[in-house]
Amino acid sequence: MGRHSLPEPGESFGNAPDGDRQHRRRRLDTTRRGVSPGVIAALVALAVLIGGVIAWQSFSDAMSQRSQDAARKCVQGTATVAVVADPAIADSVAAIAETYNADAKPVGDICVDMAVTPATSDAVIAGLSGTWPAELGERPALWIPASSMSSARLQAVASEEIVSDVRSLITSPVVLAVRPQLAESLGQREWPALPELQTNPTALEALNLPGWGSLRLALPVGGASDAAYLVAEAVAATTTPAGAPPTAGLGAVSALLGNQPRLGDNSADQAWNSLMASADPATAPVHAVAMTEQQLFSRVSGLQGAKDTVAQWIPSGPTALADYPTVLLSDPAMSEEQISAASEFARFMGTPEQLGTFAKAGFRVPGINPPAGDVVSFPALTPALANGDEAMRAAVATAVSPVPGAATTVVLSQSLAGDENGQSRLANVADALSNRVRALPPNAVVGLWTFDGADSRPVVTTGALSEDLAGEPRSAALSATLAGLTPTGGGEVSFTTLRRAYSEALANYRPGQPNSVLVITAGPHTDRTLDGTGLQNFIAGAIDPNRPVAINVIDFGADPDRPVWEAVSQLSGGSYQEIATSESPDLVAAIARMLS
Repeated sequence: MGRHSLPEPGESFGNAPDGDRQHRRRRLDTTRRGVSPGVIAALVALAVLIGGVIAWQSFSDAMSQRSQDAARKCVQGTATVAVVADPAIADSVAAIAETYNADAKPVGDICVDMAVTPATSDAVIAGLSGTWPAELGERPALWIPASSMSSARLQAVASEEIVSDVRSLITSPVVLAVRPQLAESLGQREWPALPELQTNPTALEALNLPGWGSLRLALPVGGASDAAYLVAEAVAATTTPAGAPPTAGLGAVSALLGNQPRLGDNSADQAWNSLMASADPATAPVHAVAMTEQQLFSRVSGLQGAKDTVAQWIPSGPTALADYPTVLLSDPAMSEEQISAASEFARFMGTPEQLGTFAKAGFRVPGINPPAGDVVSFPALTPALANGDEAMRAAVATAVSPVPGAATTVVLSQSLAGDENGQSRLANVADALSNRVRALPPNAVVGLWTFDGADSRPVVTTGALSEDLAGEPRSAALSATLAGLTPTGGGEVSFTTLRRAYSEALANYRPGQPNSVLVITAGPHTDRTLDGTGLQNFIAGAIDPNRPVAINVIDFGADPDRPVWEAVSQLSGGSYQEIATSESPDLVAAIARMLS
């Protein structure tokens, strides 16, 4: 019967006509074959292609929009914001700056990039108060020195208001790096003990350290942080009598500085090497080095057997703190965007996430435990030293700062009669002064007054030793004048002379240098137009914290005026020393310390 198609619904095979059966067969065959696979594949490919074109167009539009948005946000480009930081903290600040730069939002229409450069306080102060050195990059909008004392120093020498804001960021106490034997012997001694330990040649022997001699404390300022300045401030503050200005303690500071070890340079590296290099700590050229706790932590990290070689010692009493402030600087050449970015970065560094970076480096951060160490134990601290005003802090720092030469007016009594070791006391003093003048650098500033029982007179004007005076350098004029002096006798108008000389020193104050008057006398004062109380009242009223002029006194014998000289020295931040005889080596040492 042959093959047959299936009947339509409602039909039977046997009842359909032949024509209808053929038509139905063709429809059924068409249904079975469906759409060709090639056609389907082509349609799918076309759909994919169209979708890809649409997706690419959308992506391209999105990228274009982002570029346009970015361009609109930084339409004025990218500005570098210069940051200078103390070398001890610079690496940590640079690491935080990288994080900040990666996520920083534009300031106005400018993108900003924080650029960090390490620099010592001395270099920054010199640059900001004069010409900014090219090797330190762009002039900074933000400065992070080791302590706020440095910002006080800057404001004391800057010609305009340059600091707009100062805020402490983190801290590190000042410590002395010493050999372990010395740390144990020093025990709980306080800041005022340091000058005596430094000047007494047998001080450490009295602490059961035979053969050690004096303390030999190095106070480096070259390439270091502000530790030396902070030690000086602590000593000055803790040796100042109640009611007296902080500068009254500068006599103790001068003793500390004047008797520190003489090294090849005044750098922290030189002092550290001198402390650590000697096999015998007793005979080492340096017994102690002033530094911050963080600096000590950094130096001993990775040092094998460090705890057997070096220890930290912190004087009892108030803690001297390096507070690493963020100092915002004003500069008309800086844009508002740069200033705003510097301020924002300063706040960013103070966030908890970033403070952890400082803690890992050995700085003190509230609420974050410092890293463990064999030498640096990060002990609990006493309350911080109360800082004086900025003028006083700058005056203290001036006593420590390396300067081209001091400015000193010598006030010398010609009534120094009597023979000592074959010549007059006056001749011995004149010889010692001449020898000291010859040892001073050419840019040191020196002048000379003389007085006797009748009158006082400036005999060599105060100025640089290299300056020409009537065809010869001032140094030669001083030596010739000193050599020609002869004793006159007949009393002393010493108080009256000091009043005149001190007034002149104030009127001709030389910024950036230690200014002083050196009185050399034997007493007694014989001009009754001005008594001791009158002199003290005059000095107390004339003192200017912005123009500190110290009065140093070398006094021979049992001078009845000693209380007056001690009082005016203390008031002015100077020092007093009694000398028994002009042939004593104490005279040379005193002149070397007071005429520097």
